[in-house]
Amino acid sequence: MNPFLLRSVIFYSSSDMSMKQLFALTALLFSFLQISAQTKVSGIVQDAVTGEPMIGATIMYEAGKGAATDLDGLFEFSLPAGTYQVEATYVGYKAQKQEVVVGTSQIRLEFLMESETMSEVEIIGDIAIDRKTPVAFSNISPMKMREELGGQDFTMILNTTPGIQATQGGGGDGDSRVSIRGFSPSYVAVMVDGIPMNDMENGGVYWANWFGLDAVSQKIQVQRGLGASKLAIPSIGGTINVISEGVAQERRIALVTDYGNNNNARLTFGIHSGKLKGNWYLTSAITARYNEGWVDNLGSKQFNYFVKIQKQVGKSFFSLTAMGSPQTHNQRNGRLPIGMYSSEYAEKVGAPVYNNGNRGLRYNPFWGSLHRNRFDKNAEEEIFSSRVNSYFKPIFNLKHLWTPNQKFGLSNIVYASFGRGGGTAITSSPAGSDGQLDMQKLYTENTTGTYGIFNIYFPQWDTTLVNDTNMYKAEHYRSKRMNNHVWYGLLSTFKYKYNDHIEISGGIDGRYYHTDRYAILDDLIGADYAVPAGIGGGDLNSSDNGVRYVGDIFDYKIRSTVQQAGLFGLVEYSKGPLSAFANATVSFTRYYRVDYYANKNEDGSYVNSGWKEFPAGTFKCGVGYNLNRSNNVFFNAGILSKAPFLSQSFAGTTGLSTYTGLKNEIVNSAEAGYIYSTKPLRIAANIYYTLWKNKPVTGGKNVGGDQYYYNVPGMLAVHKGFELEAEYKPTKSLSIEGAISIGDWRWMDEATAYITNEAGTLIVDTVDFSATDVRVGDNAQTQLSLGIRYSPIKGLYFKPRITYFDNYFASFNPEDLVGENENKQSWQIPAYYTIDFNFGYNMDLNGGKNKLGLKVNLMNVTNNIYVSDAQNNEFGNTFDAASAGVYMGLGFRWNVGASYTF
Repeated sequence: MNPFLLRSVIFYSSSDMSMKQLFALTALLFSFLQISAQTKVSGIVQDAVTGEPMIGATIMYEAGKGAATDLDGLFEFSLPAGTYQVEATYVGYKAQKQEVVVGTSQIRLEFLMESETMSEVEIIGDIAIDRKTPVAFSNISPMKMREELGGQDFTMILNTTPGIQATQGGGGDGDSRVSIRGFSPSYVAVMVDGIPMNDMENGGVYWANWFGLDAVSQKIQVQRGLGASKLAIPSIGGTINVISEGVAQERRIALVTDYGNNNNARLTFGIHSGKLKGNWYLTSAITARYNEGWVDNLGSKQFNYFVKIQKQVGKSFFSLTAMGSPQTHNQRNGRLPIGMYSSEYAEKVGAPVYNNGNRGLRYNPFWGSLHRNRFDKNAEEEIFSSRVNSYFKPIFNLKHLWTPNQKFGLSNIVYASFGRGGGTAITSSPAGSDGQLDMQKLYTENTTGTYGIFNIYFPQWDTTLVNDTNMYKAEHYRSKRMNNHVWYGLLSTFKYKYNDHIEISGGIDGRYYHTDRYAILDDLIGADYAVPAGIGGGDLNSSDNGVRYVGDIFDYKIRSTVQQAGLFGLVEYSKGPLSAFANATVSFTRYYRVDYYANKNEDGSYVNSGWKEFPAGTFKCGVGYNLNRSNNVFFNAGILSKAPFLSQSFAGTTGLSTYTGLKNEIVNSAEAGYIYSTKPLRIAANIYYTLWKNKPVTGGKNVGGDQYYYNVPGMLAVHKGFELEAEYKPTKSLSIEGAISIGDWRWMDEATAYITNEAGTLIVDTVDFSATDVRVGDNAQTQLSLGIRYSPIKGLYFKPRITYFDNYFASFNPEDLVGENENKQSWQIPAYYTIDFNFGYNMDLNGGKNKLGLKVNLMNVTNNIYVSDAQNNEFGNTFDAASAGVYMGLGFRWNVGASYTF
């Protein structure tokens, strides 16, 4: 109680005062006591299906009294002691009420809002729901991405979830890769708003094409194992579901800026229109980024746009989305011996030390300095990179959602993607004394050699001979391997609530994809033309002189076509504490290749592979049981028959013949888990076992400048392990989260490898090898993550995090495991850890209508030196650090950022 008020009451009580005055003072005193005894009530409002925080939801405790949720779905107000009916409402959702008894302890509420009709995510999203969907999964919130990414590829945030390892590969923007449970990125399905995004040729996902996706994501869910998807997708390791931002009830504009080491600058502008006249909605964002790169001259220029226009017409909802990320970035896509980076680390792990090594963790040998005008000593020097990736892959989708009632929903999606671009390489890579490419040497040889359009010899270049008629032939040039594709898809899904306990859903999934692969001259390095592939420029149907200029096609021209059609069905049962599902799919995949540069057939048609056809299917089921309000157990199992990828089917990148012994991959998987969930603590643990039959192994190796490819049509592997994820919130200001993953992933048999050259011709008959009990490489089998978020005052937070990886083995080449080296273990990469520290401050402005956020991100604060990726025996045959080719992890980095939302 206020001492001044108390003294005043005592003084006036002892004075001569009227009863009226005394009554007024008493009322004032009790009023003050009532105000001072108020208790804080806070909480969050979320979508029951997606877990998305609901912005602008109304929370009422009395008629006309309450609050609205902020950008994180949070609300807060104070109430005097008593019993209240607190109601949450949001347009398009069923109102929810909770009885609240206010005493002296603070109260935190949680409202999980259910839509009045089926939502798009419920029908097609394949999103797992806590304590209901019997699969292992983790959710990544927008707040976590905002606070922890710090200018990195958004895939790096996934290292905080069990069973996942994301690395940054060569270190270029967008060159990261994600493995789950020991399965390579090709076997991790990526879905954006229910649409499959994995490449139709090899299953890969090129994250450079999806820069800025974190800025428009309302949620990322990672499902480990076969997952809950209804479609026939390569989700053997797991599925990454990205749900983009959708309808917002209120207008919202956001401006976000980041700046970090090496001029890593990023700016994002986003807008939600709210509900417009005529039931229109608009969500859009643009993001631009410029980065010189932590690795030497690994710069990038990236841009992202996202536009979603939505319209409600009665019971129908239409949505048109366009997004794309045109980008150019330099690459370091060649591993090096450890000693080239660090002599100290090389000695520590038993690798050789090189006289010309020890160039630092940032070392990138794929660039050099170049003066384009050798007669002008003052000419500007340029940085010339031999490895440049530029690509643009816009995607468009049109959705129609029809929900005539609460029992039935129908979704139809048509989508299209048009990719164009490729990566470069040069014909020769002479290294100068500084360890970089001697580009001036290549330029000099190109401008002082033979010239004349028909390769007529002229005297050595001399300044007196300079005239406009001399044309110099390039002995060295940079080529660009193009991959231009067209991709169309149709996904039609229905969902029907048979009764209060049974839901049935199913539909069709059709995809058409074709890609044109060819090489073009990208840079002649001072010369005027080249004759890169002899007469016809590599085209055996042409008899021209082979002269090619910048932009001209040469060497090869291949078109590959993929057609896939599938049917899927799902039955879900839920009654009381029990939930269960059964899912089946059938699919049919066809591949076809045409070689436009090979000699035509006698009838004048182009040489082709003919159609290669692969039927496939899956069946999976699961059951979950809520033992009580805090404890849940689940089990799921499945069998999957998967068609090989196109890249695993044909011999080499341009070959037309399929590998011998090609057959479907067969995967048997089972998983069991337990979830404990209370207000302060949530623990999710699971064990899994996956038996992979006919697992193909593919890869490449450069020997003496010639590229060779190996393909193993079928191997047997076993992946088993334990995963645990926990979050503890003892107070509102403190939360602790951790993850543990312990895997045992091994190859189990002997096999045969087929080795071809670039054209797909077998260079040896076969190579028989044995990899029995050899550990699966390229993904750490032990992972630990621990993070703390502490908020001493409202808006201020501190977030240290440590991530640890161990039992990590280098990838192997099958041809190494022969003779006395059969079943020999690959080099075990030393265990490593990184410590990140994030802190920031968020403040409400203008009565909470606007929000300002400031943050600082410090990555690898201890500047720990470690190997992030490794290939066994890339520089020898010793199965240890001495012959391994590696990428080193990135050192200490920093980022500062600010955001303003209004």
